[in-house]
Amino acid sequence: MAEIGRAKRKFRKFGSRKKRAVPAEPLDYKNVAYLQSLISPQGKMFSRKRTAFSGIDQKKFKLAVKRARFLGLLPYVG
Repeated sequence: MAEIGRAKRKFRKFGSRKKRAVPAEPLDYKNVAYLQSLISPQGKMFSRKRTAFSGIDQKKFKLAVKRARFLGLLPYVG
């Protein structure tokens, strides 16, 4: 007999995860041209959805941009 009042469990479909892209060039603070291509004209970093990086690569990208900004290689604001 089915129990009344309990919510049905939703099962996740297998294989529904997207394949994440590998960065075309190394994510390093000295690679300013590549970092500039991943930043908007206003100086905002693109999201994981836009760059298609994995979580680890997005963190490397964030750290590289912050270091480049601190050293004056990239502007804080567009």
